[in-house]
Amino acid sequence: MEIGDMIEVNRGQYNHWALYIGNGDVIHLVSPDGPSKVAFCSVSSFSGSVACSKGMITIETLQDVAAGNTYKINNYLDDEYKPRRTDVIMWDVDKMRGRTIKYNLLGNNCEHFVTFLRYGQSESKQADDFLKDVLTGTAGLLGVLTAVAASTTAAASTLRK
Repeated sequence: MEIGDMIEVNRGQYNHWALYIGNGDVIHLVSPDGPSKVAFCSVSSFSGSVACSKGMITIETLQDVAAGNTYKINNYLDDEYKPRRTDVIMWDVDKMRGRTIKYNLLGNNCEHFVTFLRYGQSESKQADDFLKDVLTGTAGLLGVLTAVAASTTAAASTLRK
Protein backbone atom coordinates (compact mmCIF):
# COMPACT_ATOMS: atom_id res chain seq x y z
CA MET A 1 0.00 0.00 0.00
CA GLU A 2 1.32 3.43 -0.97
CA ILE A 3 0.52 6.95 0.17
CA GLY A 4 -2.40 8.22 -1.91
CA ASP A 5 -4.01 4.82 -2.53
CA MET A 6 -7.79 4.91 -2.33
CA ILE A 7 -9.16 2.27 0.03
CA GLU A 8 -12.65 0.90 -0.57
CA VAL A 9 -14.22 -0.62 2.55
CA ASN A 10 -17.13 -2.98 1.99
CA ARG A 11 -19.93 -2.08 4.38
CA GLY A 12 -22.61 -4.30 2.87
CA GLN A 13 -25.15 -2.09 1.12
CA TYR A 14 -22.59 0.63 0.43
CA ASN A 15 -18.82 1.17 0.39
CA HIS A 16 -16.89 3.61 2.53
CA TRP A 17 -13.80 5.30 1.11
CA ALA A 18 -10.56 6.40 2.76
CA LEU A 19 -7.13 7.46 1.51
CA TYR A 20 -3.97 5.78 2.73
CA ILE A 21 -1.48 8.28 4.19
CA GLY A 22 1.20 5.94 5.52
CA ASN A 23 2.08 4.17 8.77
CA GLY A 24 -1.20 2.23 8.69
CA ASP A 25 -3.27 5.44 8.77
CA VAL A 26 -6.00 6.74 6.48
CA ILE A 27 -7.86 10.01 6.14
CA HIS A 28 -11.58 9.94 5.48
CA LEU A 29 -14.78 11.95 5.63
CA VAL A 30 -17.21 10.78 8.28
CA SER A 31 -20.85 11.80 8.54
CA PRO A 32 -21.52 12.75 12.17
CA ASP A 33 -24.95 11.15 11.87
CA GLY A 34 -23.33 7.78 11.24
CA PRO A 35 -23.19 5.60 8.14
CA SER A 36 -26.83 4.53 8.32
CA LYS A 37 -28.08 8.11 8.12
CA VAL A 38 -28.73 9.21 4.53
CA ALA A 39 -27.60 12.81 4.17
CA PHE A 40 -29.10 14.92 1.43
CA CYS A 41 -29.07 18.68 1.15
CA SER A 42 -32.41 20.37 1.49
CA VAL A 43 -33.42 23.66 -0.05
CA SER A 44 -35.60 26.08 1.87
CA SER A 45 -38.33 27.34 -0.45
CA PHE A 46 -38.80 30.33 1.84
CA SER A 47 -35.23 31.62 1.97
CA GLY A 48 -33.69 29.78 -0.98
CA SER A 49 -30.86 28.61 1.29
CA VAL A 50 -29.33 25.14 1.12
CA ALA A 51 -28.79 23.11 4.29
CA CYS A 52 -26.51 20.07 4.35
CA SER A 53 -25.25 17.72 7.00
CA LYS A 54 -21.72 18.26 8.23
CA GLY A 55 -18.91 15.76 7.86
CA MET A 56 -15.71 15.51 9.88
CA ILE A 57 -12.37 14.85 8.22
CA THR A 58 -10.53 12.42 10.46
CA ILE A 59 -7.33 10.41 10.50
CA GLU A 60 -7.52 6.91 11.95
CA THR A 61 -5.82 3.57 11.48
CA LEU A 62 -7.04 1.57 8.50
CA GLN A 63 -7.89 -1.29 10.86
CA ASP A 64 -10.18 0.95 12.93
CA VAL A 65 -11.90 2.34 9.83
CA ALA A 66 -12.37 -1.12 8.32
CA ALA A 67 -13.81 -2.35 11.64
CA GLY A 68 -13.59 -5.99 10.57
CA ASN A 69 -15.02 -5.37 7.09
CA THR A 70 -13.12 -6.35 3.96
CA TYR A 71 -11.27 -3.64 2.09
CA LYS A 72 -9.12 -3.24 -1.00
CA ILE A 73 -7.02 -0.69 -2.84
CA ASN A 74 -9.21 0.71 -5.64
CA ASN A 75 -7.58 3.49 -7.64
CA TYR A 76 -10.28 3.10 -10.30
CA LEU A 77 -9.77 6.51 -11.91
CA ASP A 78 -6.04 6.07 -12.66
CA ASP A 79 -6.81 5.52 -16.36
CA GLU A 80 -8.80 8.76 -16.48
CA TYR A 81 -6.74 11.09 -14.26
CA LYS A 82 -3.12 11.32 -13.24
CA PRO A 83 -2.69 10.88 -9.47
CA ARG A 84 -1.29 13.95 -7.76
CA ARG A 85 2.19 13.92 -6.27
CA THR A 86 2.49 12.54 -2.74
CA ASP A 87 3.74 15.87 -1.34
CA VAL A 88 0.68 17.68 -2.77
CA ILE A 89 -1.67 15.05 -1.31
CA MET A 90 0.01 15.24 2.09
CA TRP A 91 -0.08 19.06 2.07
CA ASP A 92 -3.88 18.85 1.59
CA VAL A 93 -4.10 16.15 4.27
CA ASP A 94 -2.33 18.42 6.77
CA LYS A 95 -4.54 21.37 5.78
CA MET A 96 -7.81 19.40 6.00
CA ARG A 97 -7.39 17.16 9.04
CA GLY A 98 -9.92 17.85 11.76
CA ARG A 99 -12.01 20.18 9.61
CA THR A 100 -15.78 20.00 9.38
CA ILE A 101 -17.21 20.39 5.88
CA LYS A 102 -20.58 20.01 4.16
CA TYR A 103 -21.55 16.38 3.67
CA ASN A 104 -24.03 15.26 1.05
CA LEU A 105 -24.52 11.64 0.06
CA LEU A 106 -24.83 12.44 -3.64
CA GLY A 107 -22.67 15.53 -4.01
CA ASN A 108 -19.95 15.54 -1.35
CA ASN A 109 -19.45 12.15 0.26
CA CYS A 110 -16.42 10.14 1.39
CA GLU A 111 -15.69 8.96 -2.17
CA HIS A 112 -15.82 12.52 -3.54
CA PHE A 113 -13.39 13.52 -0.78
CA VAL A 114 -10.91 10.71 -1.50
CA THR A 115 -10.95 11.17 -5.29
CA PHE A 116 -10.30 14.88 -4.76
CA LEU A 117 -7.26 14.12 -2.60
CA ARG A 118 -5.82 11.57 -5.06
CA TYR A 119 -6.64 13.25 -8.38
CA GLY A 120 -7.69 16.82 -7.66
CA GLN A 121 -11.09 15.82 -9.11
CA SER A 122 -14.15 15.14 -6.97
CA GLU A 123 -16.12 12.13 -8.24
CA SER A 124 -18.23 9.32 -6.84
CA LYS A 125 -19.05 6.30 -8.98
CA GLN A 126 -21.24 5.02 -6.16
CA ALA A 127 -23.37 8.22 -6.16
CA ASP A 128 -23.47 8.29 -9.98
CA ASP A 129 -24.63 4.66 -10.11
CA PHE A 130 -27.31 5.39 -7.51
CA LEU A 131 -28.64 8.31 -9.54
CA LYS A 132 -28.62 6.22 -12.74
CA ASP A 133 -30.59 3.50 -10.94
CA VAL A 134 -33.12 6.04 -9.70
CA LEU A 135 -33.49 7.59 -13.15
CA THR A 136 -33.71 4.20 -14.84
CA GLY A 137 -36.29 3.11 -12.28
CA THR A 138 -38.19 6.35 -12.76
CA ALA A 139 -38.01 6.04 -16.55
CA GLY A 140 -39.10 2.40 -16.31
CA LEU A 141 -42.02 3.34 -14.08
CA LEU A 142 -43.00 6.19 -16.40
CA GLY A 143 -42.83 3.78 -19.35
CA VAL A 144 -45.16 1.35 -17.60
CA LEU A 145 -47.57 4.15 -16.66
CA THR A 146 -47.52 5.46 -20.25
CA ALA A 147 -48.24 1.97 -21.60
CA VAL A 148 -51.11 1.51 -19.13
CA ALA A 149 -52.53 4.93 -20.03
CA ALA A 150 -52.27 4.16 -23.77
CA SER A 151 -53.95 0.78 -23.40
CA THR A 152 -56.68 2.30 -21.23
CA THR A 153 -57.26 5.03 -23.84
CA ALA A 154 -57.37 2.42 -26.63
CA ALA A 155 -59.79 0.28 -24.65
CA ALA A 156 -62.02 3.28 -23.97
CA SER A 157 -61.91 4.22 -27.63
CA THR A 158 -62.90 0.68 -28.62
CA LEU A 159 -65.80 0.73 -26.18
CA ARG A 160 -67.13 3.99 -27.64
CA LYS A 161 -67.42 2.48 -31.14
